[in-house]
Amino acid sequence: MTPHRKRVAVIGGGISGLAAAKAFRAKGHEVVIFEQSDGLGGVWRETYPDVKTQSPKELYAFTDEPYPASVPEQPSGDDVRAYLEAYAVKHDLVGATRLNTEVKALRRDGDAWLVTSGPTSGGAAVNELFDAVAICTGLHSKPRMPTVCGEFAGAVLHSSEVTEASLTGKNIVVVGGSKSGTDIAVAASRRTPHAVTWVRRRDVWRVPYHILGVNFKRLLYPRAQEILIPSPWRQSGLGRVVRWLIAPIVWLHFKMLETIITLQCGLARRGLIPTTNVADVVACDLPMVTDGFYEALDAGSVVAAKGEIARFEPEAVVLTGGERVACDTVVFATGWHQTADSFFAEADRSAIVGPDGLYRLHRHVVSPDVTGLGFVGANQSFATTLTSELSAEWLVRYLDGQLARQPTEDDMRRSIEDQAAWRRERPAAKAYGGRCIAPFHFRHVDELLEDLGAKLTPFNTSWLLPPDAVAIGKLLASAPAYVVTDDEGKPLASVVSSDKCSAASRKPLAATVTPN
Repeated sequence: MTPHRKRVAVIGGGISGLAAAKAFRAKGHEVVIFEQSDGLGGVWRETYPDVKTQSPKELYAFTDEPYPASVPEQPSGDDVRAYLEAYAVKHDLVGATRLNTEVKALRRDGDAWLVTSGPTSGGAAVNELFDAVAICTGLHSKPRMPTVCGEFAGAVLHSSEVTEASLTGKNIVVVGGSKSGTDIAVAASRRTPHAVTWVRRRDVWRVPYHILGVNFKRLLYPRAQEILIPSPWRQSGLGRVVRWLIAPIVWLHFKMLETIITLQCGLARRGLIPTTNVADVVACDLPMVTDGFYEALDAGSVVAAKGEIARFEPEAVVLTGGERVACDTVVFATGWHQTADSFFAEADRSAIVGPDGLYRLHRHVVSPDVTGLGFVGANQSFATTLTSELSAEWLVRYLDGQLARQPTEDDMRRSIEDQAAWRRERPAAKAYGGRCIAPFHFRHVDELLEDLGAKLTPFNTSWLLPPDAVAIGKLLASAPAYVVTDDEGKPLASVVSSDKCSAASRKPLAATVTPN
C-alpha cells in the first residue's frame, strides 16, 4: 500500500527534532517544528564554558554530514552548535520552525492528534490537527534540583544555567559526580582565584580519553566489546552456554580495566576508588575524565568533598558530614527528571511509562498502545546524533507502513517486556527511565537497520572498529526506497512547511484560538 502525505508535528528543535524533521520531509511529509526556546540546537544552544562532547566526532554526527576536518575529535559546544545550525539551514528546516512556542497539550482526536500550543511567554493558545507526532524533547529538558532547607544569599544554579559570568571570580560549590559536575568544577577553577569545592555522593568510574595510550573508542566501542556484557536480548541455549564458558575471561577483562584506570588516574592516592564494578555500570552513566580534572585536584584549585548539602546558610553550605563551606554560588549538576512530558493525557502517559518508571517503547521509539506517535532521541547513547537519526528513519517508515520488518503488537509487547525485565535486574540500565542503549550501540543500530531493510553482511560490518556515522550511512542507503503520494495518488517531492506556506494546506477547521 502506497503511503499518503501526512502533516507531522515535531516537538523539540534539538538534535532529535532536526533528525525527525529532515527524515519526514525527505519522504514528502509536511513538517512543523515546535521549539520553546528562541533557537534550534536543544541543549547545545547554550552550554556551560569549556564543554565538549564525550564521544568522538565520527559517532556524534549525522550520516550525511561529517564534521569538518578542522573540528577536533571531541567537538566543543560551539562546534556542535555551529554544526546543528548549518544542518538545519542545509535541509531547509528553519522555515518549518515555530520558535518560542510551547506545546501545552497533546490529545487524540479520532485518527489524528490535536496539538495545543502557544507562546512560551504566555498568550492565546492554538489548536491544530496533525496526522502524526514525533516527540523530540530528549532526556535533558527538565532540570532536577534538590530541595535544601535554609536560606542562601548567593546564586543557586542548575548546570544548564551556568555561564561565563556566573563562574568568573566567584566562590563556588559544585554538586554532582557526573561529567557535567567535573566539567564545571574545572571550568570554574580556571576563572576564579578561590578554590572550587566539588561535592559528590559517591565515587564513580571515569574513563580516560586514552587508556595506556590507546584511544578509548577502540577499546570500549567496537562490536566485539558488546558480547562481553549480559544483554536484554533473548539468547539461544548455545548462546547461554558460550556466555557461561567465557564468564571467567569477561571477569578478568573488566578487572584488568579497573586496575589500569585506578593506576593511570591515581585513584588510590586521591581517595577516589569506586565501590562498584565497572562491568555493572557500563551504560550512559559511565563518564569520561574531564581534561585537567585530576591536575586541578592535585593543585588544590578543586577540592573534593563527599556527601550532599544538608542545609543552606546565608553565605555558606553545610554538608551532610558537618563540614561548612563558605561560598557565594552553588551549582547543582544533578541531572534531569525522566518523566513523560506534561502535555500528555494521563492515559497516554501511563501507556508510555510503566509504574516502575521505565519507558515502554519498542525499539525506544513507539508504544503499541499509542498510535500515530513516536519518540526520537529516547535512545540515549554515546552516539546520540547517529541513533536519533536512525530512530527518526525508523519512525517515518513505521508510520508509513514501510518497514521491512513491520512489527505486530505482539512483537512489540514481547520486545518491550524482554528489555524491561533485564533493566529491572541491572540498576545501571534503569537510568534515564531505561532509555539508555549503551553499551549496546551496534546491537541497537543493527536492529534498526535490519527493520529498515538495510543489507547487513559480514563484509560490510566490523567487529573491531567503533561505530562510524558515514559507514552506517552507507548501510542506511541500502534500505528499500519508496514514495509518498498526495490524495490523488501523485508522487510527492520532499516538502517542508513554514507558517507562511503551510497555512493554506492545513486541514479545515484545524486551527482555532482559545483563551489562555
